[in-house]
Amino acid sequence: QQQQQTNKTMPADAKIIDILSKENKDAAPFVSLEYFPPRTAEGVKNLYARMERMKTTLEPSFTDVTWGAGGSTADLSMEIALQAHNTGHIANLHMTCTNIANSQDPKKDIEAALTQAYQGGIRNIVALRGDPPAGQEEWKAAEGGFTCALDLVKFIRNELTFGKELGVSVAGYPEGHPNAISKVDDVSKLTATEQLRSSEFDGVTYACLDADYQKELAYLKEKVDAGADFIITQMFFDADVYIQ
Repeated sequence: QQQQQTNKTMPADAKIIDILSKENKDAAPFVSLEYFPPRTAEGVKNLYARMERMKTTLEPSFTDVTWGAGGSTADLSMEIALQAHNTGHIANLHMTCTNIANSQDPKKDIEAALTQAYQGGIRNIVALRGDPPAGQEEWKAAEGGFTCALDLVKFIRNELTFGKELGVSVAGYPEGHPNAISKVDDVSKLTATEQLRSSEFDGVTYACLDADYQKELAYLKEKVDAGADFIITQMFFDADVYIQ
């Protein structure tokens, strides 16, 4: 009942792209937060208290809420995102192609989740393919569902009645998507750009090769052309990789 009352008084969130466009004019840095669903009820309680404190002290431009692999945290992710919105955060809800665990109709379930978010005042979605569920090494599309983030962006923009009202962001990978990174047998044959993107783990070198990287960029452009407003990158530690 308290949450329903809050929903009535809180206006719909602004689109993040509009916030960033305005703030970029000042050339000042901005802060965003990202939370993942805790495993326990006590953890959720502590998270809500922390979210309130961090909103006050850091004044984030927006707040991301992640979606568990295979839709494993779907209900709780939605609850946290709505809590964020209802307490003054600009919520940015992650949504994956495998939206609900053990779903019978993946597309309908994703539409229902997007509708719930929209009706709750959320106006920003991160459209993602998603990670494999726990215990599964490779990601597989659910039967009758979306096969990639591009499908999800197109669905939001072209098939939802309110799709044009949502801000949509997508993922970018400065070092290459994990699925596009290869083991390197001869480091001396790497190009300068491949060397920049390479990393070493347990004495073995890995890199996203130039040909694969170009495919990654082409796919990223497809997502933007389909209606994504901006790109959120995977974490990286070398600014030159991002600039490249």
